Amino acid sequence: MRDRDQKNLHVVAEGSPRRLRHSILFIILIAFLLRLAVITIGHTYRITPRRDHFQYGWEMGLLARSIATGQGFGSPTDLPTWPSAWAPPLYPYILAGVFKTFGVYSAASAWVILAFNSFFAALTCFTLYQIAGRMYGTTVARATAWTWAVFPYFIYWPVRVVWETSLTTFLLSLALLMTLRMADAPPRPRTWLGFGVLWGVIVLTNTAIVSLLPFCLLWLLYRLPRNRQVFIGASTCVFIAALVVSPWLVRNYEVFGKFIFVRDNLPLEMYEANNDKSAGLWTRSEHPGNDPDAMLKFQQMGELRFMEEKHEQVDQFIREHPGRFAWFTVERFGYFWAAPPQLTIVAGYDFVIARHTGFLLAAVLAFAGLGLTIRKRVPGSFLFAACLLFYPLPYYLVNPFPRYKHPIEPVMILLVVYLFAEASKVQVRWPGKSF
Repeated sequence: MRDRDQKNLHVVAEGSPRRLRHSILFIILIAFLLRLAVITIGHTYRITPRRDHFQYGWEMGLLARSIATGQGFGSPTDLPTWPSAWAPPLYPYILAGVFKTFGVYSAASAWVILAFNSFFAALTCFTLYQIAGRMYGTTVARATAWTWAVFPYFIYWPVRVVWETSLTTFLLSLALLMTLRMADAPPRPRTWLGFGVLWGVIVLTNTAIVSLLPFCLLWLLYRLPRNRQVFIGASTCVFIAALVVSPWLVRNYEVFGKFIFVRDNLPLEMYEANNDKSAGLWTRSEHPGNDPDAMLKFQQMGELRFMEEKHEQVDQFIREHPGRFAWFTVERFGYFWAAPPQLTIVAGYDFVIARHTGFLLAAVLAFAGLGLTIRKRVPGSFLFAACLLFYPLPYYLVNPFPRYKHPIEPVMILLVVYLFAEASKVQVRWPGKSF
């Protein structure tokens, strides 16, 4: 009896570390602490003060500074140009709160906002784990969560970039998880309300993500019973999302005298990538954030008139050069998935080929995983296809910075891990060999 009890205790003792390693809470904790360690030990919170701290969040940082110093949501360039609708409001206001508490452009504020980013990056392990578990099983769920937790590229964005990237990524993954859960049974009214609030918050964080809301609702309408309650729920979701966003829309109308859907800088971003001097990518020299002459013109004209002029100019370029615009769009499609050209010098060695190869390989594997998911009719494959096929469309029209792809990278890494998991089950039999 004693021997058996000792054996059971030995099994429990051996199993405890294993259960700990497989615990999603443990994975989240490791992900968060790892990112905090990189921020603290790597001194990523020491952001260069050059050009009036412009790299400290770029336009987001300038908007936050304007808010924190009592000048309101404005001045997204070095010169005072209040008011503004340059960016969605949520992240600049969060950053402004950090500035007011820990100091404008201080190292302490940088540490806090990067830790904030890291917290949501770590929480993405949870949503990934839950999504993967529902679609592919526990093994893929654990592997995906651990990959997100420790892979260096996924650590880079929250610890280096003062932007809404990590928050947006978590919110989108949460929206996908809620969509999958809601498809199990007709959701209660409060669930539809919560779904609408979530999408309202997403729109106020990153407007581009709203392109995926129709696909989530269409999938729910397809999966759920086609009755009055479901249609009312979906309509309620859209109404609540609009209600959450409406105060900002009212503010924009009162300030600018016209309807502006959350932000107004799309004409500038399109013009910067589509003009006579462009080769399909950003012409940094004409951006108000980089060029003093453009900045002065931005100040003199005001933001709304400046954006209207850029809209006219990009429309004219597309009308006069439809072939060049089409070719630029094709090029940017490639750059979105294989990364735009950029010097990649490490210890005197140029790793530009390795950089493009790495990005492209991840994309190829993700699409292969999507194809396998669709082939096996895994529920939720429609949502993943929407993420990979429709979310990037606006970014084929502007400069495709790598951070623009980050919100869908949880889906991509999940598909890659699933592809590897399925490949590991394949038995290769060579003639005359037995395995």
